[in-house]
Amino acid sequence: MRIALDLDGVLADTMVTFCRILNARHSTRFTVDSFTQWNAWEIAGITVEEFFRTLDGAWLQWRTIPPTEERLTDKVALLKEFGKVDIVTGRSEETVPYANLWLQEYHIPYDKFVRTASTKAKVKLNYEVYIDDSADLMSLIASRLDSKGILYSQPWNRKSPEMPRIFRVERWEQIPRVLKRLAASST
Repeated sequence: MRIALDLDGVLADTMVTFCRILNARHSTRFTVDSFTQWNAWEIAGITVEEFFRTLDGAWLQWRTIPPTEERLTDKVALLKEFGKVDIVTGRSEETVPYANLWLQEYHIPYDKFVRTASTKAKVKLNYEVYIDDSADLMSLIASRLDSKGILYSQPWNRKSPEMPRIFRVERWEQIPRVLKRLAASST
């Protein structure tokens, strides 16, 4: 099985650092839970450009970005028994070195690091399974017959509807169980 594993929001809790930077800059009190839709810039009252600049700024402070869950190294390692695991991210090119440092710091096991131009461009890579927090990506995957998605629950995707071939998980512990079912159904 070829597995595409997202970075922001699935492995790295980038929005924690994003909120700290945004709050310092604008004297606001946003938390990760404040962002209940994918278009976080609308909630924050900032431009799309400022949103992405701030997200990139968070990666410049990569040491302050926590993992989404404790013992993430062990949890990600369990995916390797199902096949090849690539980190597939829409990170800007400038932040890739910092993302790689973060992955090294947390000893995240993976086969290859793949940067795409955007989250939606990931679907063109033809992985069998995508583990991501983007409901928009999941809707693209649901429209295809050759891929499946695991939607890692975050505040910005909680209202997304159920979709065919998309499995929602609340915690990392659920991901290997879903992969086991997918592997069994493909044999």
